[in-house]
Amino acid sequence: MTDQRLLETDALRYDVATRTLWEDLSLALAPGESVAVRGVSGQGKSTLLRCLGGIQRPTRGVVRVLGRDVHRASARERRLLRRATIGFVTQDHAVVPEWSVERNLRAVARHGQTRHALAERIEEALHTVGLGGRGRSRAGLLSGGEQQRVAVARVLVQRPRVLLADEPTASLDDISAERVRDSLAMLRSNGGAVVVATHDPVLVRWAGSELVLGESGGRG
Repeated sequence: MTDQRLLETDALRYDVATRTLWEDLSLALAPGESVAVRGVSGQGKSTLLRCLGGIQRPTRGVVRVLGRDVHRASARERRLLRRATIGFVTQDHAVVPEWSVERNLRAVARHGQTRHALAERIEEALHTVGLGGRGRSRAGLLSGGEQQRVAVARVLVQRPRVLLADEPTASLDDISAERVRDSLAMLRSNGGAVVVATHDPVLVRWAGSELVLGESGGRG
C-alpha cells in the first residue's frame, strides 16, 4: 500500500430500521488496487457502493475520494466528482435506451476533449468489450448482456480514478465476462482503484483481496 490513496473509508456503518447491515468498515485503496465485496443477498453490497460514490449517506463514518470527504461536499461538488473521478457500473446498466450506443458513451466525455480523440476512445472501448462496429445501434435494442458491456465501455471512455462496479459479470456468458474482467484490468493498470461487488469467484480471484460483509467488522 502506498501513501497515495484514491479511496479511503473510516468506520462506516449503515443501519436499516433496527438492523445494522455493516459497521466499522474501513477500506484504503491506492492506484492500481482492487477489492471484491462479497456477502449474501440483502447484506448491503449495492448500498455500500452507493455510499462510496456519494449517492447514499452512511449512518456513520467517512468516505474520502482523493482526500476529499465525499459526504461533506455540496450536491454540485458530488456531481462533479462523479463525472470526473468516480465511475459506476450498475446492475440495471443505466444506459439510455432511446440513444445510440455511441451517444451513451459520449455522455461521459471530459470537458475540452476533442471530437477526434473522443471518437478514437469510443472505438477502442467498444472493441475492448466486443461491441466493435455497434456504435450506431440503438441501445434499447441490445440484449441485457450487451447493455452491460455498453456500461463497461462507458467507464473505459470516462477513465475514472475510482470505479465502483455492481455485479458486472452477472448473467454474462464466459467470453463476455472475460471481456469485462479485461476491461476492469485495463482501468486498474492505468492507475485506477476498483471496488467490485460480486458473487463471481473468478472476479474475486481477479481482485486479489476481498471484503466480506456480514463478518466481524464487515471485513473478510
